[in-house]
Parts: sequence; structure tokens; C-alpha cells
Amino acid sequence: MKNKIILSLLFIFIAFYSNAQKIEITPQYGYQIGAKYSYYGGYIKLTDSDQYGLTVGAPISDNVQLEFMWAQQNATVRIKDPLYGYPRETDITDITVNHYQIGVNHTFGYSDAVPFFGLSAGWSTFNPDDRQYSSSTKFELGISGGLKYFFTNNLGIRLQTQLLMPIDWGGVYFSNGGSGVSVGGTILQLNFSGGFIFAFGK
Repeated sequence: MKNKIILSLLFIFIAFYSNAQKIEITPQYGYQIGAKYSYYGGYIKLTDSDQYGLTVGAPISDNVQLEFMWAQQNATVRIKDPLYGYPRETDITDITVNHYQIGVNHTFGYSDAVPFFGLSAGWSTFNPDDRQYSSSTKFELGISGGLKYFFTNNLGIRLQTQLLMPIDWGGVYFSNGGSGVSVGGTILQLNFSGGFIFAFGK
């Protein structure tokens, strides 16, 4: 399902490219800072993890670029809640999180080094490895900023930081002795990533 979504969105960008001057494809790798959600009696959190993905962009004006971004992180869910039998922070499951974002980036300047700022929206999927915990899909907003540097017209490097904000994260459902609780709320996920830009077109 994930691969079908990625391929479908890439197809949209390829179709758009037929009328665009240039398309940029950037495989990226980086570091995702963990996120924590506190509630009455305890907290649940995602650990720090690496992150990898792909960004595809095409211009819609001289300084504005339409972009699609997919990124995946493989983290661990931890909990501390004495009421439910977790007096100390405890790992309860590994989890795979996929982020899908479509947005616009505004670039500044026309030199080889190009700063940029972007806004995006999309969704994220949270899929615990342990089947007793439920998966969830949430609407997500994103803010990004960074720098592109082009060595040639067709090759460059992209360095960025991005803040992802899944709305009303459902967390995971955890149980102890037949009872359970589901926690959720807005979490903030900050990441740092970089990758080589492969540019095609004029």
C-alpha cells in the first residue's frame, strides 16, 4: 500500500514535469528527534531514530517550487504510567512511521547557494510492530527550511531541518490485566536531513 501511494504521487509529479522547466529528485537521509506526549498519570513517547526518504520538486514560478516528500522512521514506543503497571519508562513496541507531505518551497536568490523555506501538509501513518497495538493515520502539517547548493546545473546538495506536526496522534493502545487506555494529542517531530539533488530539465 505504501509503495502504491508513493508511486502514484510520483506519477503526478512526472506528469507535471511535462510542462515544467526542471524537476529535482533528492534521496535523503537524516536524524529524527524523539517526541513525547504527557498526560495525567504518565507519558508515552517515540525514541530518536534515523530517517530516510525522497523529495521530488518542480517549479511553479521563478522562486516557488511544488514538492512531494516521503520519509520513514523506525523508532520505539516507550511508556511510563504507574497506574497501568509501568512505574519506570518501558519499551512496549517498535514502530514504523511514514510521513507523506505535499507543499511549496520559496527560494531566495539566484546564486549556486539557494536558501529556502517551505510549508506543507499531508498525513502520517503509525504502524506498531506488535500486533496487539493498533495502527493509526493522522493529518500532518510541516514546516521546513534549509539550503541547496548546486555544483552543476544537474547536481547539488540539499541540507534541511523540518518540523512535522501530526495532529491528534492516536498513539498506541496498551493494556494490563484486561484493561487498557488510548492516549493521543499533538506531537512535534523535528528532523535534520541531507542528500544529493539530481536535477533534470532546463
